[in-house]
Formats: sequence, structure tokens, C-alpha cells
Amino acid sequence: MITKIKANKSFRGTTKYVLEKEKAQIIGGNMYGITTDKLVEQFTLSAHLNPQLKDPCYHLMLSVPKTDRDLNDEELANLSQRHFANVIVLSRLKGDEAQVKQPLKRISDTKLNQLVDEFIETELPAYDFFIARHSDKKHDHTHIVASRVNNLDGKSIRTWNNYAYSEHSARLLEREFNLTPVQSSWESKRKAMTRNQLERVERDGLPGEEIMRQAIEQAAASKPTMPEFIERLWSEHQIKAIVSYYSHGAVRGIKFGIDIGSVNEDGSPRLLWKQGGNLNKYKCSFSKLQSELAINYEPLRDDAEIKRLTDLIESAPIPPINQQIIEQATSTITTDNLEILPKQSEPITEIKPPITQTQSLELYRHYSLELENELFTDRDKQVAVRAIQDGKTDPEVAEILKASPALWNQEEARALVLIAKNQLAKQQPSPESQQAEQQQLRQELLAIAVPVGVELINHLIEDTGKDSLKFKHSSLSKQGRELVFTHDERGEVFRVQVNRNPQGEIEYSVVNIGEVKQSDIETWQKAKQILLEYIEHERQQSITRTRGLSR
Repeated sequence: MITKIKANKSFRGTTKYVLEKEKAQIIGGNMYGITTDKLVEQFTLSAHLNPQLKDPCYHLMLSVPKTDRDLNDEELANLSQRHFANVIVLSRLKGDEAQVKQPLKRISDTKLNQLVDEFIETELPAYDFFIARHSDKKHDHTHIVASRVNNLDGKSIRTWNNYAYSEHSARLLEREFNLTPVQSSWESKRKAMTRNQLERVERDGLPGEEIMRQAIEQAAASKPTMPEFIERLWSEHQIKAIVSYYSHGAVRGIKFGIDIGSVNEDGSPRLLWKQGGNLNKYKCSFSKLQSELAINYEPLRDDAEIKRLTDLIESAPIPPINQQIIEQATSTITTDNLEILPKQSEPITEIKPPITQTQSLELYRHYSLELENELFTDRDKQVAVRAIQDGKTDPEVAEILKASPALWNQEEARALVLIAKNQLAKQQPSPESQQAEQQQLRQELLAIAVPVGVELINHLIEDTGKDSLKFKHSSLSKQGRELVFTHDERGEVFRVQVNRNPQGEIEYSVVNIGEVKQSDIETWQKAKQILLEYIEHERQQSITRTRGLSR
């Protein structure tokens, strides 16, 4: 599990952030309120018992990997409550028992669990807290918002070393709830991610630096020689490892490069480069690769081969998939870990010229539109589905997938293609169900888009003299009394005539409506959120807008 923990001043800001997220739901705690105002009111009363405390608000987060089993609300609430209790109990320990980073000194798991059980039974009710579940990501995560002040004696929870206590608690809970174990930051000899880095991982998937770190550890697992390590990084992970030398022949250092999807003006890939020492000071410098990861290096034996590999890798393009065969699975592929089972080959009846690396990148960007918030595996499954539906061959789809920032190797890309084909084969809805689904999507789209669109016109367009508003891949325009929503590629999605009835309510009649996709509804959900934020900003600035589309 990923864990975050922080003390701050603002109960209102923290509670508002946690509760007013889309799909947020309170699933546990001991507080009587369910709204931000009621909860803040109770938290404030608690904080008054210790007015000297500068940061009375405690905010803890636990994130369960999407590869783990689904936890229901009761299980997540129990897990989160125990995490909160673990952190408090650990913060009270003294001496060697508090040294959670040292297995031979720290408190035993059995004793800690006994203390936590007693604490939950006797003292936990004295702390105001609530637990909220967020379902806006592709994995479960909960937020625990609490007062650090004990309502009985006014004493506060200590926050010294709280991140280490939080990580240690997460390791205990992983074992207790049978979840995927994760190394703590001190166990992996790697700095823990910052809060911003963790949020970027949740939003975008692993960053390029982390992909490189993990690939380096995998390539070094069998303790290879340095040339073997460099060759393996390139052939299996498409990561360039370049060793530089001083003029007198000694090794100067090593740097690593990865294609994360950026391009230069001429369309060529712009790699992300990191010096080994900067990538991970504990393991990735040339000397630490030997001392920490046990990579074997002998100058007389290895230098000539390293220089030869450097010459090849520096100028090498990503190797294309063999266009002579399409590999098809004869049995099931596990979608979670992309485990590839036995295959058989079948010759292609018509050989097409392989698509170039630049074309692959452009096609990947095209097929990944509106999937930016998905994690890499989920995003690229959908990219494969879209490419197949667009008539691309299996090798072409695999080549497109290799342009992903996830840096799939050849086997993984092929596996994703087969997963996508299997998914499409299972879907194939009947014409009747397709028609019903399309009708439902149209109703959902108009229900959110028309009122939001009218307000967007009123607030963002009317006073500017413009007649259209540009979204990321679509646009909204005002044409007389008509509201028109157009997708950049699919053309006009809907056109409605808008009026207000005598009661001031918005009414509309459909002039035209085309094919609607789920992504259209997601676009308008985002537009609604932007509108609400804009209206709140206007309210705070006391700006009144009176002209609008349907006035």
C-alpha cells in the first residue's frame, strides 16, 4: 500500500478536499456530522482543548494497489481505523521499541497488535475522526481526517517520525489483510516519494525515472556482468545505458535514457536522460551498481564490449516487430501481469511496410486521446482496442503500443494486443443492445450538457463577443437560439434549440444528435466541474453576469 500522512492547520480545507471529491463517501469514524460544516464544527471544538497546538488537523491516506482484491466498505474502514490506531500507538513508544527501521530493535508485531487492540477498545473514541473512501482512481484509497487532540485530556498526538510509523503500519496491515507487500523506503534504500510525486503516480502512472529504477533492478537481478546488464536494459526495457570514460581510460560515469513520448522539432524521440547518481544515489551510479546490485565489472574484460555496445545503442532505433508472423495465443492470457502462455505462429498473407517510430508515436497519441487520466496498463488496453477497431493489423498495434510511456517490450505489447482482441470478441453486443445503449448515452449527454452548456455560454462567452468555446478535442458554439456541440474528428454531436419556460426553467428540443460516446459525457462532467469552480470564483469576486444564451 502507498501511505501518506501530514499534520496541518486547516480542518475546513482538508475536510472539503476529502468530502467534495467526486464519488467520495464516508465509510467510518466516530463523528455525528456528514457535511463539511458539521464536521469542521466538531473538529474546532476539539482543537479548542489545546489552543497552543499549531497543526491540529491530521490527514492520513492509504492506497490499495489495483492488482489486489477488492475490499468492501467495512474492510476498508477497519483497515483505515487500525492504521490510524497503529500510528498513534507507535508515536507513544520510547527507546528501542520506537526504532521501526531496525527489525532487531523495534517492538514485536505481536506486542504492537496487543497494544493497538487495547487502544481501539479504550482510547480511540476520545479522538474525533472520519474515514472517507475515494473511488475516483483505478484503485481503492481512503482518507482519514482526524483531530490530533484527545477530547479527554487535551493532549495531542506526536508527529515526530510519523512517516516511518505510517509506513511500518502499512507493512503490518498488508500482512494482516493479505495485500501485496511493498518495501518501506528504508528497506529499499530509496527516498520515499514526496506527496506531489505520489499524486502524479496516481494520476499518470509511474514516471520515467521510476520506470528506469525498476528496470535497472530487474536487469541486475541475476548479477550479470556490466556489458550483459547494459545489453539487457536495452533489449528488454528499451533503456539506454551509456558509460563515459576519462581521457586516461578510467570510467567517468553512467547515464540512463528513456523515451517518454516527447519529440524534437524534427519528430525524433527526445529521451529523458538521468545520470546514475542523480537517478538513485544509492544504487544507480557506476560504483553503486557494483557494490549495491552486485553487477560484475572488470575493466580489462569489459571495457571494449561496453564501448561497442555504447556505439550501437546511442544510434539504435527501437527495434520493430517482425512483420512476417502474427502470434496468436492458444490459451488464456492473464491480464493483470501479462503472463504469456504457449503460442503458435501463423504467416501473414499480405505483408505491409512497417510503420515508422514517428508514425507509431503519432498513432499512439491519437488513440490515447481522452485517456490521459488512466493508469498505463488500462490506458494501453484501450489504445489497442481502438487501433484494432480502426483496422490496424496486430503487428501495427503492437508497434503503436511500444510508443507508450510505459515502454512495453515486444512480448508485452503482443500480449496487450491479444488481450484487446479477446475483450472485443467478448463484447460484440447485438444491434438491439447497441441501439439501446446509444439511446441511453444520448439521454445522459443531453441531461448534463444542455444546462451546463447554457451556463457556460452565459458566464464565459456572452460578454466576450465570441460565439464558441473550445474544449480539448471538441467545441461548443452558440448559433442563434441553438446550442451546438462538435467533436474535432466525429463532427456535430448534438444541436438543440434552447428556451426558458415561464417558470424560468431551461427547455430544449433536439434538432440533431449524432453518435455519442462515453468520452463525450466525461468531457461534460469535467466542464461542469470547471463551471462550478468559475461560478464560485465569481461569487467571491462579487461579479454579476446578466446576459445569457436563453434570456
